[in-house]
Amino acid sequence: MIVDRPAREFNAVDAQGLTLLGQALARMVHQGGLQRVYLRGGLGVGKTSLARAVLQSLGVTGRIKSPSFSVAETYELSPSSSAAHLDFYRLDDPTAWRSAGLRDCLAEATICLVEWPEKAHGLPLADLDIAMDWESIDAPQGPRRLRFRFAQADHQQRFEAVLQGLQHDQDLHQDQDPQQDRDLQNDTASLRLLQTRRRLLALPAACLLPQVVVTGSSALGPTGLSAAALFLGLSAWPESARALELVAVRIWPAEDYTRVAIEHDTSKIRYETFKLTQPDRLVVDIQDMVLDPRLRELLAAVQPNDPYIEAVRVGQFSKRVVRLVFDLKQGGIRPKVFSLPPIAQYRHRLVIDLYPLVEPDPLLAFLKQYEQIEQASQVAQSPRDSGPPGTPGPAASTGPLAMPTPGPAMKALPADQAGAIASAPGISDPKAPAQARRPSSPRVVTIALDAGHGGEDPGAVGRRGTKEKDVVLRIARELKRRVDATPNMRAFLTRDGDYFVPLARRVRRARQVQADLFVSIHADAWVSPTAKGASVFALSERGASSAAARYMANKENEADLIGGVEVGNADDLVAQTLLNMSTAAQIKDSRKLGEAVLSQIGRVNQLHKPRVEQANFAVLRAPDIPSILVETAFISNPEEEKKLRDPRYQRDVAEAVFKGIQAYLAQNPPLAKRGLAS
Repeated sequence: MIVDRPAREFNAVDAQGLTLLGQALARMVHQGGLQRVYLRGGLGVGKTSLARAVLQSLGVTGRIKSPSFSVAETYELSPSSSAAHLDFYRLDDPTAWRSAGLRDCLAEATICLVEWPEKAHGLPLADLDIAMDWESIDAPQGPRRLRFRFAQADHQQRFEAVLQGLQHDQDLHQDQDPQQDRDLQNDTASLRLLQTRRRLLALPAACLLPQVVVTGSSALGPTGLSAAALFLGLSAWPESARALELVAVRIWPAEDYTRVAIEHDTSKIRYETFKLTQPDRLVVDIQDMVLDPRLRELLAAVQPNDPYIEAVRVGQFSKRVVRLVFDLKQGGIRPKVFSLPPIAQYRHRLVIDLYPLVEPDPLLAFLKQYEQIEQASQVAQSPRDSGPPGTPGPAASTGPLAMPTPGPAMKALPADQAGAIASAPGISDPKAPAQARRPSSPRVVTIALDAGHGGEDPGAVGRRGTKEKDVVLRIARELKRRVDATPNMRAFLTRDGDYFVPLARRVRRARQVQADLFVSIHADAWVSPTAKGASVFALSERGASSAAARYMANKENEADLIGGVEVGNADDLVAQTLLNMSTAAQIKDSRKLGEAVLSQIGRVNQLHKPRVEQANFAVLRAPDIPSILVETAFISNPEEEKKLRDPRYQRDVAEAVFKGIQAYLAQNPPLAKRGLAS
């Protein structure tokens, strides 16, 4: 409880009042002396709305995200000033903020807005403490009551002067009699409704309602319904009804499944789905919605190589229902439709996932892929087979599990690198000690490479707009190229495109292909833009090795919430089962692998921590596979973001991780009973 401070109370504060208070606080920031503002109050009382009003008044443009899941969001106000927005609601340890880099954030930011400060112990004194509550407990989400407590009396006096000036300016613009006010409001509402209808009517009917007029039955509406009649019905939409508004629509096609995400503005979306045959279609009816031009983006977003969607049609099925019809390429499709609450940069989302009834076997697909590579390699080697008598040809090996010589489909590494790897004791070195010598029969080592995030989940985003999901996929592909070009080693990508894969499913795929090692690749982000360096993490059964490691694990584990996983999904059960199965032996081997990679990556970039950190990362929970997570650099640091965008740095990081894997295998050859053998 803060006592003996000058206080100023505001009652019946609506959304417009919050904006006015935000403008006044922003002016105080410009005048100097107001750096730390703490916001207290229950869930949904408007703390984020007030913080957003302050940031917008300071010149922050674009979407201002709630930091509830990210803990902190930072904004550059000018080359010499910045703003920070913190939220400690999900802070497990009240002292963790000290070692998580937030101390510097509180000290360095020009303005630091902190929600739920009571959950963090030992915070510095606030320049302004704001307590927020509803004006009446019987009217939640009604007008608010705010109490401002300033650290210094002169700050309150300056604030009163600023607020009076803003109110005076506002009164000048609204100085007219009440009847004129009411007339203006009525005219404005009518004008908005008219403009909305005109915009809809001005759009070509063919764009909004393809194939609306059909013969026989139609998924889009009754037989013979014309576009003109449909729009006449739309014009009778009750003015009191609030239609659902779209924010964006997106389609993410992939071999495993195709995702359609419809981002909107309400938590009370109502929808119905059903399937039709001959031809195969999925119908989604969205209630309380007026046809939105953004839905046309779905038509253009369907790609010819989408394995599941042939085309999309949209239409106003009735006055209050918009119908989406997905023409499917095959009948054996299992749709999953569910809603997701707001998180990170997203508002509410309606998600439509289209899965095959029979999921493909990753191991069979993996083997088929390398059988094709082997065949291409054999064709490339055939001229060498016809050399002079006695000239040794390529090793005679057949079948999908034999390891091909690099051919045109698989670019070979330089001879010195390939030779070094081939001579690793864990691979084929006959001079190695007996205990380290690998079995005499050929042994294929499978490395599962996991490019973090993807699809709906962009991961961290740098100031120049660099997305973590794009950078780490390029690094993973570079690393795969090196592994594949090495005898008796092959790499499997948990994702090889821009789509989202739940964390537990990444682990499950690695186990399905009988991976010997699992390496997850990420690009770090922190609340302070000065943080830099690479890190390597392993799983922990006994808590995190540091507050920073715990913070990173919590942030990475939220990928399922951001990417979007249906509540009650079977993957959740798989994740918990795998966690319970994790053993001390796996963690011990993971630390060895991490140390080998860390020593190599330190030659490419400085290390953020000189040791392998440990925390409860969901993606590292394979009970029988040594698993590490590599944070290649801080994408939140402008200098390191520039590095991550550079193809040369991406290759260097891939090479360093590869050499670390090589060093680990040299001392810890995989057992013959696990993995693939020819």
